[in-house]
Amino acid sequence: MTPPNTSEGGSEQTWRTALTPRWLAALLALIVLVAAFIVLGRWQWDRTQDILAAERSAAAAPIDLADLVDDQGLWNNADIGRSVNLQGTFTDDELLLANRELDGQAGVWVVSSFELDGGKTVAVVRGWLPDDTSPAPGSRESVNIQGVLHPDEEFYEGANATRVVTIDADALADAWGEDVIDGYVMLGGDQGDAARGIPVLVPPTVQVGDVPFPLQNFFYAIQWWVFASFAVVVYARWLYLDAKK
Repeated sequence: MTPPNTSEGGSEQTWRTALTPRWLAALLALIVLVAAFIVLGRWQWDRTQDILAAERSAAAAPIDLADLVDDQGLWNNADIGRSVNLQGTFTDDELLLANRELDGQAGVWVVSSFELDGGKTVAVVRGWLPDDTSPAPGSRESVNIQGVLHPDEEFYEGANATRVVTIDADALADAWGEDVIDGYVMLGGDQGDAARGIPVLVPPTVQVGDVPFPLQNFFYAIQWWVFASFAVVVYARWLYLDAKK
């Protein structure tokens, strides 16, 4: 006597169960859930690559800022933290941004307008001074300076409505009456003399140079993809058990 083909019967029963309204709805939910997990994993993976790209950019040799900026005064976020060269002249436009500490001491950042030889204008943080200290005037001769490229500072909406308190290209453009390249350059070096009004250079506020591999973002990406796989396994297991009833 030939035993019944339980494998084919089981598969047929599984298919019949899978095509019931309840399990079709579960399949639709699974597809949406897996798609969301894949997208989240992809986002974390792209974030990992962005961090690595920024690391490579920061470690690269200095480059002329003019070579990074397009006609609209924009540049790629992958260049955040990169060392840049600026050839041009400081203008008379300058702002003192309050509430900036250095080594625990209250003070201001001296932010000056710098006109590149090509005609574009960029904000340059000349350095820090303690409160109630007037900055010494900078040179108005053509100079070649080097610094670290930063993005615009992000703060609450309307922070610069009454006066400029953050480095924002739009706010600076309104204050100085001319278009300003997005972001700003923080001067490098260690010179400065607060007692004489010469701004003390401050360290970059973005990551530069060697950066550890972004394991957190990498594992988040793997985690979301594992969740997607786990959801498929759970769906298949529950479907199998339900079909056996």
